[in-house]
Amino acid sequence: MVKSTVRFPESVVEEIETLVEEDRFESKSEFYRFSTDYVLNQVLDDYDPETIDYAEIKSEVMPEAERELGTDADTEHPPFLESVSFVRKLALRGKFNDAEDFIDHQYAAGDRHAILLEELLRLYRADAATRAPVDPPSRDPHPAEQER
Repeated sequence: MVKSTVRFPESVVEEIETLVEEDRFESKSEFYRFSTDYVLNQVLDDYDPETIDYAEIKSEVMPEAERELGTDADTEHPPFLESVSFVRKLALRGKFNDAEDFIDHQYAAGDRHAILLEELLRLYRADAATRAPVDPPSRDPHPAEQER
């Protein structure tokens, strides 16, 4: 292995030492190796971590399960992207009250997803209000005869 010297601020070293004292890492070296592998794995598509027991360390140090885009593992409301789709469908049909009821019944008032859905609904309402009503096309089969 290649040895490399890196300088860190004292406060950073103190935090790392605390993690070692709490047995979250076996040593400062393990922390540095894991941290480096973790960052490289995040920023480089083809990087494979080389730290021994990398996956085990990661699961111990970062126990939070990875989340899928648009979902909240710890909530009981529908997946967010499905809610966006449903609110959009209702709004496009002019059923703004139904969309509002859906949001109110599925999400707590201060929930970040509820806030985003309400904002989405507000934009659809504003768009609908600015569109001029379109007159239905004339059903007269001979419109030219009326002009004579």
